[in-house]
Amino acid sequence: MFLPKQSVVPVVLDIQAINRRNECRLTKEKMKKYIALIVFISELITFTSCSSLKKSSSQHKESLTQKEAFQEADFFAQGVIQRETGNIDKALEFFTKAIDIDPNDAAALYEKAKILSGNGQITEAYTLAKKATELDSKNKWYKATYGDIARKEGKYDEYVKTFEELVQQYPNDFNFLNDLAYAYVFTGEYKKAIVEYNKIEQQIGINEALINQKVKLYSQIGDYQGGVKEYEKLINWKPEETRYYALLAEYCSKNKMDDKALWAYKQIEKINPDDPYVHISLADYYKKRNNPQKSFEELKLGMANKNLGLNTKVNLLSTYYSDNLDEIQKKQALELSEILIKTYPDSPVAKSLYATLLYHNEEYKKARELTYEVLTQDSLNYGLWEQLIFCDMYLKDYKKLAKESNEVMDLFPNQPLPYLMNGIANIQLKEYQKAITSLETGKEFVAGNTDLLAEFYNYLGDSYYQIKNYEACYQSYDKVLSIKPDNSIVLNNYAYYLSLQKVNLQKAERMARQAVNLDPKNVNNLDTYAWVLYQQKNYTEALKWQDIALSNGGDTNKTVLEHYGKILEKLGRNEEAKEYFEKADKLKNGD
Repeated sequence: MFLPKQSVVPVVLDIQAINRRNECRLTKEKMKKYIALIVFISELITFTSCSSLKKSSSQHKESLTQKEAFQEADFFAQGVIQRETGNIDKALEFFTKAIDIDPNDAAALYEKAKILSGNGQITEAYTLAKKATELDSKNKWYKATYGDIARKEGKYDEYVKTFEELVQQYPNDFNFLNDLAYAYVFTGEYKKAIVEYNKIEQQIGINEALINQKVKLYSQIGDYQGGVKEYEKLINWKPEETRYYALLAEYCSKNKMDDKALWAYKQIEKINPDDPYVHISLADYYKKRNNPQKSFEELKLGMANKNLGLNTKVNLLSTYYSDNLDEIQKKQALELSEILIKTYPDSPVAKSLYATLLYHNEEYKKARELTYEVLTQDSLNYGLWEQLIFCDMYLKDYKKLAKESNEVMDLFPNQPLPYLMNGIANIQLKEYQKAITSLETGKEFVAGNTDLLAEFYNYLGDSYYQIKNYEACYQSYDKVLSIKPDNSIVLNNYAYYLSLQKVNLQKAERMARQAVNLDPKNVNNLDTYAWVLYQQKNYTEALKWQDIALSNGGDTNKTVLEHYGKILEKLGRNEEAKEYFEKADKLKNGD
């Protein structure tokens, strides 16, 4: 029993041939039965020509009366007329009436089978088509239709056998050859399919679609050399057609025939040195073979080729250099984008790509200048605006960040990130009320991004603390911790501010300890924990943790040194305390 295979899609050949499925062949015997009726419809049947297949022998009609035979012929003719005018349901009705009178009318059975098959009623269509073929086994059109319907019905043995018989009877009919090849592909007999396609090739000559189909079949059976020979046929047929070398190169590259693949690529270079794709293909070839340097060299040649479109180059760069790039890849991507901007100096697309790669290479000043230039031409590109304000932030240019994030808020009022960036800028500029306004507004636009929402509440807590609205500050921090309970920065800040206010010290001690556990070498966390203990009058334990803070870089931190001195004072070690206060005074900044 054959099983259907669908891993290879059978080829559709561009062959000029008669569509045998719709030919009209009416025998003299049948015509005699309804010659009078045909007189008035003959013009229509002549116009539609191929509208019905020939009627079968009338030997089986000897049992019909003349009236029955005439009526059956009338129904059949009416069915043909209705089918040709597109009234399929009516046609089906007439063919059924004809069969009711003469159940052995092969032509009517055939016509009804075709309609039922088209309607998806495959089982009934199969029964009718099989009977039509049995009644007129020499009619190739009945037989071909029966084979097609047998496939739909899942009768794969009958499907294949039918087209084998047709090819045996009509060996030069390449329609039947193609049908048989299709049948072999469908049932997974790929070697046999290749044989039939070779017969077709002998009749029609070299055909690219046919070659590609055979290559797929050779791949299915693991005969990759057979596939190579097929592509070599194309090359020998048209040796100056570089596309055929590209097909061979890609096929060989995919199937680990590296020497042959490289030869084909080099032939393309030789035939057409300005081919826009050969260097890109070679870059991919070397990339897959873990030769990044050669791949990069070929990419540079491809990017410099003016015959390759800018959009194609941009897409290639995006493919080659995306996600987690190492430092070498970042530099390579930047160099390639420099080639683009030299080739297309006035292109906003090239400038935008170059600016983005400068940004990823942390060249924020250059990236900012070029991004701003592109935005003067394309002010509604939100992605570039976002890149611009991030450049401002990394450059710590908070005045520009405040100004430009305001512009983005005006242009894109429903985007939350610009409000956050504006809040950060105003905090740095000590414009806390402005920061609060932006942050309170922006958080309402956050949807489905809890991390971003937590950042809004974090900076709101910081801002509210600065204007001494402690209740709002602590509420904001509580909301952060409800979203991200292990946020060590918020845990530390919240605990420190509680300790400064000398309120809720137990909660402060718990949060400070959690921050230390999460980030045990962070000098700020260690200092906060020690200071909370100090406020709880646990001076000995406070000194222990402040010693750890000093050993983790706190000896250069003014706040840590001051706190250390105060702890020593409480322990009665005043001379030592004085020493640390003096050290703190020599430092300019706090923590």
